[in-house]
Amino acid sequence: MKKVLMAEMTSRQYSLALEATDTVIIPVGSTEVLGSHGPLGADHLVALTLGRKLGERTQCIVAPTVPFGDAQELKHWPGTISIHFDVLKQFYLEICKAFIAHGLKRVFFLNTHFMNMRAVDFCGRSLREKGILVAQGDWWRAAFSVSDDLIESDDYPKGHGGEVITSVVMALHPDLVDLSQATPESTKPGLQFHGKFTATAGGPFYTYPDFTDLCHSGGWGNPSRASKAKGELIISRALEKMVTFIQEFKVQPLPQPHDQTPSGGNP
Repeated sequence: MKKVLMAEMTSRQYSLALEATDTVIIPVGSTEVLGSHGPLGADHLVALTLGRKLGERTQCIVAPTVPFGDAQELKHWPGTISIHFDVLKQFYLEICKAFIAHGLKRVFFLNTHFMNMRAVDFCGRSLREKGILVAQGDWWRAAFSVSDDLIESDDYPKGHGGEVITSVVMALHPDLVDLSQATPESTKPGLQFHGKFTATAGGPFYTYPDFTDLCHSGGWGNPSRASKAKGELIISRALEKMVTFIQEFKVQPLPQPHDQTPSGGNP
């Protein structure tokens, strides 16, 4: 495919793209506070750019980016827009249904906002019963997993608006990050406790803090060591992992719809 972004295709070009692939990438992000130094659109701007890169390298159709997500824990800061989970999961499902009606059989969510994961989970579990294969890639976890040797700060470098996230945003949109306004945070008591037990910490215990329990500015960590060069390297590494996954995902057998009886099996 010469074009991968659905939004840039004509209807005819889209029809031809459907003949070339059965996989769609849906970038989903958020509009939310990113400390005092980062843009409100960081998540969905990252999703948009990386969605194109993934589409070009895997030859998948890339849906328009969804710029709003479940950001309930950050809604106390100006500029954050949060969509309730019940609405978001149904919205994602309706998007998927539209692509399925076009003949697509595999859906990969490029997710740049952790709290969207539950809504994507709902789609994956629901659509498997219909014979559709769904997967998601948690972008920030992928970025964190390849950044350990690049980290220079000691205070929550993988925090919201910390060194890693800020570096990635700087690599893609350096003009939107103002480090002179950064307010490094690591001392709020709630962060010391909840930081160990949130869903991103890996368990076995989980708590459900509001971001006001964790920080004053809407972000934590020390972004002063962030850099465009680090971000470019993190992006390159994490993209490689996602490309490899999508290539494998594209050749996996499709699930059998639950309303069909396996050949030779019992009803």
